[in-house]
Amino acid sequence: MRRIGLVMLTIMILMLMANVVPAAAQDAQPTSEVVYDPRCALNLMQAYMSGWEYNHRDKGVLDTVEAAQVARAVYAAFQPLKIDCQNATGYFKQKLLRSMRGDYSPDDLARMLNYVQEVVGAVDRDDCAFSTADQFLGRVDWGEATALQIGRTIGDIYRDVREVIAEGACDGTYKLVANLLSQLDDIPSDGTLINTLYQTLSAASSGRSISEYECGYQLANSFFNSVNWDGLTSTQITALISDTFKITYGISGDRSCEASPDLAITAMLLDDVYQFAPDASIIQQTFDAASGNLVIVTPAATVTP
Repeated sequence: MRRIGLVMLTIMILMLMANVVPAAAQDAQPTSEVVYDPRCALNLMQAYMSGWEYNHRDKGVLDTVEAAQVARAVYAAFQPLKIDCQNATGYFKQKLLRSMRGDYSPDDLARMLNYVQEVVGAVDRDDCAFSTADQFLGRVDWGEATALQIGRTIGDIYRDVREVIAEGACDGTYKLVANLLSQLDDIPSDGTLINTLYQTLSAASSGRSISEYECGYQLANSFFNSVNWDGLTSTQITALISDTFKITYGISGDRSCEASPDLAITAMLLDDVYQFAPDASIIQQTFDAASGNLVIVTPAATVTP
């Protein structure tokens, strides 16, 4: 009887295990539900306040009572969103908020973040859209743009870049666009600027991808690095870039700058100048002088008796 009881107990245990194990295995299956960092709302609020404080210090003095009230209202608006702050996604959203130094309604900020989340989605640091928008955020002046207008601007940039390069690193043309953005001070809050620059550069290079090894690229890049961009509008920026590439590729084609002495001299001098006026004709004049096509009156040599 005792042996029979032990057998029955063993059978019952095995039956229980048969019911439990599948359930446990089912619970262990991966889920698509996103796990949010509860600190995200706090991090986003701190990012916004770092920009807000920058613009609200009176001779270095900050009204901490006012700042605390603003911070609390912004945090309360962000907290229900449960937006992901991990990795590059969080970095991008925080940089966006830091670039906004004015007074914005907390509710509008929350709507903007929701919009950016929907349009931009997951962010990868290796993507061209990310690197281009990142450069834009580093230099943009939002002026009187509302929070929702700012969100749409970011959405426009991402859509335009992704239409050309869905994923992966930038091509030569977009690399130059990113470099241009890094040189500008107070980029206009124009969501179409990135696409306009890309189309302008593509047209100037006859539609083919620009290579950083070509002299046309290098001459233009040296000029852009030293141009005084202050106060230029989107239209003026685009016109200057178009003129520059028409000239640089007109005088060099796809050759290297070492292909001839006149190109080498032009490249050397463009790289040596600290600042240029926003006038691309200096490139042509420098090349003409280097090639002997521009006659410059020089003092006559002293004749030794």
